[in-house]
Amino acid sequence: MIKKSLDVCPACNAKLIIKEYECPHCNVTIRGEFQNSVFNRLNAEQLEFVKVFILAQGNIREVENKLKISYPTVKNKLNELIKILQQLEIKHKKESVINILEELENGFINIAEAIEKINHKKKGI
Repeated sequence: MIKKSLDVCPACNAKLIIKEYECPHCNVTIRGEFQNSVFNRLNAEQLEFVKVFILAQGNIREVENKLKISYPTVKNKLNELIKILQQLEIKHKKESVINILEELENGFINIAEAIEKINHKKKGI
């Protein structure tokens, strides 16, 4: 059985990198460093909701009909997804600042460069 990909190490909680893909049909293997998607954090029900919502072009009435759920349930599911995405964004910004501080600590950049990088992260540049 194929399992959902992980985005953090279960041992130390560090961000994982996908290094290899393999086709089970023809045995082709592709190696490299691949980014994980934010959608990997969603469970199957949340992914189905996102798919239906996008195909409905955000029309809540259509989502209600396709999933046979009420308007408040659609809104609750949207709010749940928004909360997850906001938490991931905050986590990403914190990780970026930590990486900059590690570069500074290891002598790869100086204090001025660290301050400049952090300021750019705050501005979203």
